[in-house]
Amino acid sequence: MDLVQDWSAYFLDPSNPLRPWAYRLLSLSNTAHSYAFPLLTSITQKPDLATIALLLVIIFVSLKLLNMLVQSVMFWFRLAWKIAFWGMLAALALWMWTRGPEGVAQDVGYWAGVWGNEYEYWREREGQARAAQSWQQPVRKAQRRGGWGI
Repeated sequence: MDLVQDWSAYFLDPSNPLRPWAYRLLSLSNTAHSYAFPLLTSITQKPDLATIALLLVIIFVSLKLLNMLVQSVMFWFRLAWKIAFWGMLAALALWMWTRGPEGVAQDVGYWAGVWGNEYEYWREREGQARAAQSWQQPVRKAQRRGGWGI
């Protein structure tokens, strides 16, 4: 309690340069109290309004928190995307620097041949699978009818 009395004596001292500001703050506090107190009294006396006001405040705060969460997730996603993009660009530049233009052309040609052969292999397998499926179609219809027609 002595601390409060010391500070109040300091602020209310006429030679204190902060005295006008202290009076303005006190005046502002009294004004806010005179406007807020009747509002709080009316809200507490009418529980329906208080419930609606509380619900609106809860919704507002939850939406603000959700927005903060979305913004933080988007920040980390964008950061990861930028790191991956610039990392791949740096790796490509390092590969081109190390191998030179002729080496890069040889590497690209080699891998294009490898992937082209793989593509042809799986394209051929797909054709075989379609042919086998078209052959089995009449067999399945016969099985659904009740056997092999015996």
